[in-house]
Amino acid sequence: MGGLTSWLEQGFKPLSTEHQKYLKKRGVDSNSSVSFHTWGSPASTCPCQRFVANFGYTGRRLQGNLVIPIYSPRGSLLGMEARSFSSDGSKKVLQYRTDQAQWNPYFLGSEKAFEALWGGYDLWIVEGIFDKIALEKVVPNSDCVISTLRAGMDNNSVNMISRFLTPLNSIYIAYDNDETGRKKADWLKAKFTSLGGRVYLCNYRGKDPNEVWSTGGEALMRRYFS
Repeated sequence: MGGLTSWLEQGFKPLSTEHQKYLKKRGVDSNSSVSFHTWGSPASTCPCQRFVANFGYTGRRLQGNLVIPIYSPRGSLLGMEARSFSSDGSKKVLQYRTDQAQWNPYFLGSEKAFEALWGGYDLWIVEGIFDKIALEKVVPNSDCVISTLRAGMDNNSVNMISRFLTPLNSIYIAYDNDETGRKKADWLKAKFTSLGGRVYLCNYRGKDPNEVWSTGGEALMRRYFS
């Protein structure tokens, strides 16, 4: 696993100028907790055949993509999300998960999530990466915002979080305001509630928290999420 992790990290290059401009428009600043990189293919061949089959021997199919590493609660690299952008504004999102991701909670922000719960603070759950960026601007620094990367949360992650819940913690779910998002939010609330959690669904106007921030900045975010 160490060899694969080291190989992947070689591909995490400093952000390109284009990516820096894009992230600034999406609200990313020095206080944002997410790690962003531009993919640059390592010189050697990837030791994971599944990665090679999907992205090429050196990850050339990801060349120039914006990449976001996903880490375990203990800081081990579990995978990454890669994004490419077309001139017409459309985007393509790809994911890669290591074998280790099968038995670890898989969501963005896990390194802080369990520390926050252990300290008696609250957990906020969103779908998208930039929803996490937006919400972090207005929730207390002691709380943690996690992104489930639009896929929803699996039972492994739910059960792991539930083990850390205490009467001091609350869980706030701010999934997207569409039918799929509401269904996933309802399922997640029922699941955590059945495991003893105190759970609230966030009511707000807008497609998702990032759109709320884009529309009205931090003032509108605080109106809905503070």
